[in-house]
Amino acid sequence: MSSSPPPDASRTSGRGPGGASGRADAIVAAALDCIITVDESGAVVEFNPAAQRTFGWSREEALGRSLESLIVPDELRGALGERIAEFLATGGGPALNRRLELPARRKDGTPLTVELVGVAIQNEGRHEFTGFVRDITELRRTQEDLRRSQERYRAIVRHSSRLLVLCGAQSGTCTFLAGEAVLGYLPDTPLPEGFLGLVHPDDRGAAEAFLSEVRNGTRAHTDSVDLRLRTATGDYLVCETLGEDLTHVEAVQGVILRASDVTADRARRRELTDAMARMHTLIDSLGAAVLLEDEDRRLLVLNNASRELFGLEPPVEDLVGFDCSNAADTVKDMFTDPEAFPRGVDALVAGGAPILGEELALADGRTLERDYVPIRSGGRAAGHLWVYRDVSVRMEAQQKLAEQNSSLAQLAALKTEFVATVSHELRTPLTSVVSFTELLEDPELGPLNEDQATFLEVIGRNANKLLHLIEDLLLMAKLEAHTLSMTPGLIDSTRMVDDLVTEFAPQARAKNVALRLDAGDVPPLRGDVIRLQQVVSNLIGNAIAYTPEGGSIVLTSTADEGFWQLTVADTGVGIPFTDLAGIFDAFYRASNATSSTHSGTGLGLAISRLIVQQHGGSITAQSEPGVGTVMTVRLPIGGV
Repeated sequence: MSSSPPPDASRTSGRGPGGASGRADAIVAAALDCIITVDESGAVVEFNPAAQRTFGWSREEALGRSLESLIVPDELRGALGERIAEFLATGGGPALNRRLELPARRKDGTPLTVELVGVAIQNEGRHEFTGFVRDITELRRTQEDLRRSQERYRAIVRHSSRLLVLCGAQSGTCTFLAGEAVLGYLPDTPLPEGFLGLVHPDDRGAAEAFLSEVRNGTRAHTDSVDLRLRTATGDYLVCETLGEDLTHVEAVQGVILRASDVTADRARRRELTDAMARMHTLIDSLGAAVLLEDEDRRLLVLNNASRELFGLEPPVEDLVGFDCSNAADTVKDMFTDPEAFPRGVDALVAGGAPILGEELALADGRTLERDYVPIRSGGRAAGHLWVYRDVSVRMEAQQKLAEQNSSLAQLAALKTEFVATVSHELRTPLTSVVSFTELLEDPELGPLNEDQATFLEVIGRNANKLLHLIEDLLLMAKLEAHTLSMTPGLIDSTRMVDDLVTEFAPQARAKNVALRLDAGDVPPLRGDVIRLQQVVSNLIGNAIAYTPEGGSIVLTSTADEGFWQLTVADTGVGIPFTDLAGIFDAFYRASNATSSTHSGTGLGLAISRLIVQQHGGSITAQSEPGVGTVMTVRLPIGGV
């Protein structure tokens, strides 16, 4: 609505300034509201300056034209004529003498919202209709903007993630302003018990002190306190609470409290704090020196072992945040090669690859072992982990062990050489003894009396026993020294075992012991047939020797996941559990074995184990005294 000064009333009305008519014309011309008069046909007969300014039509353009064609929108055309006709017919109408809000339009088509009060008047015997019109477009637009602003404010308040509470000048008055999404209270909800009524009983002492400090100005508005506040459902949330005294502000006159739900954050902090405490406890309990740096090589964690190792005087907590970029230079003199230590640290950091077990020599003769592990998170560098261990004692022990192993190896070599030498020296004369004994037994050299024959038989038997012992000793020495030549080839394991069962069958029958072979389908086995025959013969011979009359021996030959497996199960005297661990040692006899039951050299199982091991296999024993023994040989079918 324009506020420009109205034109001269006398000039507008076309009458002189004197008289009642002149005053009326002047009032119409000076009015700030639009005054528009139409006759019974709806044609304009008065269109004051305010109307001209509001609707953009000049008086000359408007007079005589239908008002509907000037300011009425298309959707309301015809309504004015209907109201006039109704008045003429009834002498009244619902649109007269009351305020109406209607849409209108300017000459240029701009839509307007107007407030209209219409009255009917008599002029020279004819009815005329005058409307007092006010442009309220801006008012309604402003009101709409205000409404939308208030809606936005209410939505923000309702969904705010921050709680707002107004505590009046009197501590007892309190109103919930915002944060329905946090605690569930509607905005403008009064809190009869005051703010303290929201606080968990265990936190009320802290809350009272907090409010007191805010009111007396001793707590800054940025200094928060964590309080547990009750929700509308009765649960409690941990809220970070800030306060500001705005009593001096006329629109507030109280203390504004702002609180944010930090329940999850505080829970995560507690978990992190607990995890850090556990980590520090673990690191401090380690004997190794541990240092953890961030990506910029600032110290995050170190333990007391690190302080002691590198001679650091400040306490651990004072060293956190220390820049470690040049720290290596401060401790380099500890090392045998001082300049190599910082270079090595820089090289590891630049390389970005983990290094474990790197040995470093200290100037005092000790040895350190270092692990470096770069830490990455989400594909980016996130830190560096260093672990230093004093391995001097271990290195010394390893050196002593190496020396002992060397000495043992030398002793083993000497033993092998001694056995070989002695066996060779003994074998030659024993061979002669056996040969000459056989010659003396030859009838062509003359008859022997009974005593002479008995003596020669004893000499021959014992000489052969010694000769077999020497042969076994020589074989075992070669196996232990890995100097025995093997002749690998493809072996039909089933046929090999079957031939040996046939060979030992008479010996088994002589003791009334059942001997049989259960053989499955086994592919050709790669190995030295002579040596493997020796192993199987030894197992069958032992089983016959230690199985009493009426017993049985079952050999089972099968293929099992790439291995040939042979078991020799007897119903013999068995082996005590305490003796099982030693039966594969040289000259070992079980505690329940007697020389009268078996007169072997005591080397058979030891030799068998060495042969099997050199074929890449294993030999084991299971036994129960009085029940029997099961010997199992497993060899890779493809050989070693």
